[in-house]
Parts: sequence; C-alpha cells; structure tokens
Amino acid sequence: MPTKFPSSARQCRPPSAAVALLCLFGCSGSEKVLTPPQPYDQSAAAMRTPQIARPIADVLAYGSIPPNTTPAKPQQMLAVSAGGQYAAYDAGLLVGWTAKGDRPTLDVVTGVSSGAIVATYAFLGSKYDPNLQRFFTTTSDKDLFTFRPVVGLIRDGAIANPAKLIALIERETNDEFLFDLRQAHSEGRRLYIGTMNTRTRRMSFWDLGAIASCGRSDATELVRKVLLAAGAIPGLLPGVTFDVEIDGIKYAEEHSDGGAACQTFLRLGPAGERPAPDARGWLAGSNLYILTAGKLYAPPQEGKLGFLKRLTGSISAALYALYRAEVLNLYAFCAVSGAKYHFIAVPDNAEIPPKSTNFDPVAMQKLFALGFDHGKSGIAWRLTPPGSEPSEEEAPRNRPDTISIPPKR
Repeated sequence: MPTKFPSSARQCRPPSAAVALLCLFGCSGSEKVLTPPQPYDQSAAAMRTPQIARPIADVLAYGSIPPNTTPAKPQQMLAVSAGGQYAAYDAGLLVGWTAKGDRPTLDVVTGVSSGAIVATYAFLGSKYDPNLQRFFTTTSDKDLFTFRPVVGLIRDGAIANPAKLIALIERETNDEFLFDLRQAHSEGRRLYIGTMNTRTRRMSFWDLGAIASCGRSDATELVRKVLLAAGAIPGLLPGVTFDVEIDGIKYAEEHSDGGAACQTFLRLGPAGERPAPDARGWLAGSNLYILTAGKLYAPPQEGKLGFLKRLTGSISAALYALYRAEVLNLYAFCAVSGAKYHFIAVPDNAEIPPKSTNFDPVAMQKLFALGFDHGKSGIAWRLTPPGSEPSEEEAPRNRPDTISIPPKR
C-alpha cells in the first residue's frame, strides 16, 4: 500500500527526554531550541533557486536534465555505505572529525540504507552532529517499527509496520531541516540518496535538495518518502510508492532499501561533472572520502551452521563482495578524474555485533565511540583499494594453517 505522510509539516515540539533520545533524525527536544537563522520565506527562496514547476518525472530523475554550464572545480565528496547499525562507526567518525577541527564542508554526499541517515546529517554539516550521535547511540528496533507479521504479510508483504519511523521522519524534517537543505542546494551542493526500484531491482538516485526546492506542493512529502524508502528493508518493511506521470501516462513505482543492489555510489554535482567524454584529471585538487559501515571482509561464522546461518551467511558474503567491488570502481574513478582517494572501514580486530539489521544501542555506542576516537585523533585514511594489501590476499587452499576448521564431535 502507498505510504502517505500528512501534507502539513510539523514543528519539532519539546518532547519528553525519552522520546527526544529516540527520534530517528535526533529531534532536538528541550535541550536545543530549533530556531532557523531566519523564517523560511518561499519568495526569498525563489530568488535563490528557480521555482520551476517541473513534471514529477524530472523531480524524481526520470526526465531530461538541463545541460550543465557550471565549470568544474575541486570538490569535497563523501560516499557513505549501507550497513545497518554498523553505520554507528561512521557517525562517530564524523563527529570526531568535527572535534579534530578540520572537517570540510562537503560539496557532494551520497548514501544508501542506514548510510542515507549519516549522509543527510553529514551534508547538512556539523550543526547536526548532536542529531547524528543521538540516533546512532540510543535507537533500538522498537523505536523504528512494530512487528505485525500476520497482518503485515497479508496487507503489505512485510512483517513490520513503519508507523513509528514515519512519525519520526515527519517530526524531524521540520522547517529548519528543509530550510538548511534548500539553502545547501542553492549553493550548488548536492545530496544524493539511493533506493532500489522493487520491480526492476535497479537503483534510483534521488537529488534530495532538488526535490525540496522544486516548488511542488508535495515537495516536503517527497523528501520524507525518499528517506523512508531508503530504510525500508524488503520483507521487513513495506515498500514506498511514488506516483509518476511521464508523457501524460501515470505510473506507480515502489522503492525500498537499496543495499541489495548497491552498497555505495558516487554522483557528481554541477561543479564536478566531466567536461568531455575523454577528459582526464578534471577533478584535480578534489577529495573523495569513503566511509564503510562495517568491516571490509565478513568475519568468520561461529557455532553450528544451520539452515538460516548458511543462508544469511551467503547473502552477507555477497554484500561484502559487492561493496569491495564498488569501492574498487571508485578508486578507478579517482585515478581517471584526478580526485584523491580516501577510504576507511571498521578495523578487523574491532568487536561488532553479529547482525547489522538489528539496532542495539549498547553495541552502537561502542562503535560510535571507536569511530569518534579515530576521527578526533586524525583519521588514518587508507589510500589503496580493497584487496591490494598483502594481508588481503585470498589464502591458497594448500595452506591449512590459514583455514579455520572446527573439530568434529
């Protein structure tokens, strides 16, 4: 069923301390008064960003895109991966980076799945660090959805109801959030969120600032629906339906969490696009920062290998491999474009919970603290792609000392 938000945007009211800590986008509550730099003025915004009543197809990146006339210039780019609760490490890293004092203003930010949350806050800047920390240190599954397997499977093809998640997104995408998003977009900065078209099983990349600034009466609702779709794990939560009209024909598209089709990606803003098909080095002086929500390689499975562990283990291995391949592609992009490549993942020796899809505040607090320490002390960026270090070579089968085989009972 289509997911709907009320058309009116609510202001973030001072809730109870417990509710304030559980907001998906870190509702500031009583500890921070949300006062925009100035009231959002639609007419003033129109002077900064043309309010063109584009067809829905253009807003959702299906139609033609106007030619870019902005000359290329050095860019600060960030790509945040999918990874469920493991994204707490990335959140801590960003907050620690702010504490270090040299975190740059980002021109382009991309995110998938839980990485969409990190990406959105990172794009809006260090002002939203408290929100980022609150979400990735206090949120649990019960704060995001309610399990209703029988009713949900019959009605929506999912075992949980996203009503809590919808309410949290609505509460936090308030006037200040939307004002800051539109302001960043008007400055030429870009935030891209990835979701998967459930029917085609291909990715769609949403320019969230463009949607917020498009001038449509339902722009706020579209922003919220994209953020909801980014976290709608297929089977767990129902997909989010978007009504699209192209050449007078109406369509309905269902979108969900894109982690199964893409773990990380990069799209360029107007000042970073390739000036010609054969151009090289046009992004010299730029930096691409890649944050991994988790480790680079899947840890060994412990205990008895039953049906579910074999199944989920295989899916997990595929996603880890997909991510390494995509990061390698980004390394190749940097080699061609001239951007400097920076990459970091959770260290192999770090303790992480066995499942990324559960949100455990205790486990996330540990990951956040680890990321914060790494960010504040100076991020040890890796400059080489996955698989290129000697310790990452696949072990040859004729070396049993490298193979973990539990004893028979």
